[in-house]
Amino acid sequence: MIAVFTVAFPVFAVIAAGLLAGRLKLASADDSAALNRFVFRFGFPAALFGLMSGASGLTGLDARIAFSYGASALAVIALSYFIARKIFALDPQRAGAHAFASTIGNAVFLGLPIALGIEGWARPFVTLMLVEGILVIGVGAALMAPRDSSDATPPFQRTVGFVTRPLTNPLVAAALAGFVFASLGLTLPAPVRAFFDILGRAAGPVALFSLGLFFATRPAPPIGETIGKSVSIGLMKMALLPVLCFAIAAALHVDAPAYLGSLALFTVTPTAVGAFVMASQYGRYVDETAAAIAFTTALSVLTISAVLVVFVG
Repeated sequence: MIAVFTVAFPVFAVIAAGLLAGRLKLASADDSAALNRFVFRFGFPAALFGLMSGASGLTGLDARIAFSYGASALAVIALSYFIARKIFALDPQRAGAHAFASTIGNAVFLGLPIALGIEGWARPFVTLMLVEGILVIGVGAALMAPRDSSDATPPFQRTVGFVTRPLTNPLVAAALAGFVFASLGLTLPAPVRAFFDILGRAAGPVALFSLGLFFATRPAPPIGETIGKSVSIGLMKMALLPVLCFAIAAALHVDAPAYLGSLALFTVTPTAVGAFVMASQYGRYVDETAAAIAFTTALSVLTISAVLVVFVG
C-alpha cells in the first residue's frame, strides 16, 4: 500500500491539479494543446532517446516481452473488431475505431511518468511502447482509414506506407534512434546527456497536468448513452489484454520482476487520448471514444494502484 501513496497518489494528484485548473478557468483548451505538443514533440522524445541511448542492446527478455504484448494486442484488436461488427452493428471504420480504443493505452501521458520513477521499469516499458507505436497504431490507422474503391495506389506503396507511418511518431522515432545509437557503441557527452535528462524530466508532470486539463476543457462525454460500448472497451483493454499478456509471458518464461511489473502497468493503463485524436481525425466514433477514455481513466485509479501494490509493495 505504501506505493499507492508514494507513487500513485502524486500522479493522480497532478492530474487532479490540471482538472481543477481547467474547471477554475485558470487554463484553457489552447493551453492543453500547447502542453501536449511540448510533451509529444520534445519532452518525452528527449526522455526516450536519453533512456535508450544509454541502454544495452536488445536482449532475449526484451524480445519475449515484446512478443507477449504484440500477440495479445493483435488478438484483442481482432476480437474487439468482431464484437463491434456483430454485437454493436458498427460499420467497418467505426468498428476499427472501437477496436483501436480497446487496445491502445495511455502509456505516454499516464504510464511512462510512473515507469520512469520505478527502478528497472523504464526499459521494458519503452520496449512495449515501441511495439504499440509500430504495431497497434499502424493496424488501428489501417482499420479506421476510409475505404475508397477508386484508390489506385499500388499495394506495395500502401504496404510501405503502413510500415513507415509509425516512424513519423516522435516517440517511436526517438526511442528507435536511441536504440540504434546505443547499438553502435556510441555514448553521449555528459553535457548533452544532461540536456536530454533535464528536458525529459519535465515531460512527466507536464503530461499528467495536461491530461487533467484535457478532461476539464472537453465537453462531458455521453457516458450514459454509450455505456455498453465503454464497458466493452474497458473489459478488452484492462482485463483481457493483461490476462493474455501474462499468459503468453508465463509460457515464454518471462519471470524478471521489473519486466512483469512494467508489463502489468502498461496493460492496465486506460484508453489513450490518442484514440480520441485519431477518431476526430477520421470523424468517426468520436463521442464513444471520449466516453471510453473517461470511463477507463476513472477505472485506472483502481487498476494502477493494484499493480503498484502487487509489484512494488
